[in-house]
Amino acid sequence: FALRILGLNAAKEKLEIVSGAAEPQFRNFAGGFFRKNAFELIQEYCTKQFFMLKLIIFDWDDVITLGSTDGYFKCYHDTLVELGVRLGPEEEHKRILAKWSMPHREELRELLKETPELLDSACTIYEKKLFGDTFVNELRVAEGTTALLQKLHTTYALCVATGMNPKLLKNVVMPKFIIPNVFSQIISTYDIADTDKHKPHPHMVEEILKAHAVQPEQALFVGDAKTDVIMAQRAHVTPVVVLTGHLTKSDAEKLNVKFIIKNITDLPAVLSELSGE
Repeated sequence: FALRILGLNAAKEKLEIVSGAAEPQFRNFAGGFFRKNAFELIQEYCTKQFFMLKLIIFDWDDVITLGSTDGYFKCYHDTLVELGVRLGPEEEHKRILAKWSMPHREELRELLKETPELLDSACTIYEKKLFGDTFVNELRVAEGTTALLQKLHTTYALCVATGMNPKLLKNVVMPKFIIPNVFSQIISTYDIADTDKHKPHPHMVEEILKAHAVQPEQALFVGDAKTDVIMAQRAHVTPVVVLTGHLTKSDAEKLNVKFIIKNITDLPAVLSELSGE
């Protein structure tokens, strides 16, 4: 890429840099001809352009809307209560996390291992709670989230890779919190029949990269869970962890995550660091 541009424009660009008549982006980038020779400057500029961030992929639960974990747990718990199924708190918690990010039928199958005949009834009850008030009443958004998304949309392609039911997301959650439709692609585990390709498999991220013709080095993934981080890393995309969900700062550091932020509204600081500002 750099050599192609150099072959077409080398003579003109070298002359402009030497004479001090370079266009602003070259003058600012160069920091002075005497610091580097023209070839190095042009090559570095072109490399920087190639790796410029173009795409930000978000998990949704506990990243954009907060409180999702509590909402899901309450829906599962209330479903079991309505069915008359009793599990100890620790066992219930363990079983829910065992199938986390998978469609709710798989979660309920795990919860009802001893009574699989109740699965269909459980799904019906759960869906009523999920699409009713039980789930959304647990949700909130960090102040400034909507404005941030609108601002990011002017510079980057924004996408979502989530375990949330897409109908719930588009028809209930987004309207409730007046979240603008700034996302060029939303992929949910509900869209993927092969459960082996659910998080932490990189499939969802790879599909988004392919659809947008973006290299992994040109993308970020913002998530809150271990499966998010592993999915991003397997896709060779830089992960950003928000501390509004499953992971603590220590957890994220153990996963070799460089960028750890309090919540989504702190993302501009990461973008500034990546751009060298």
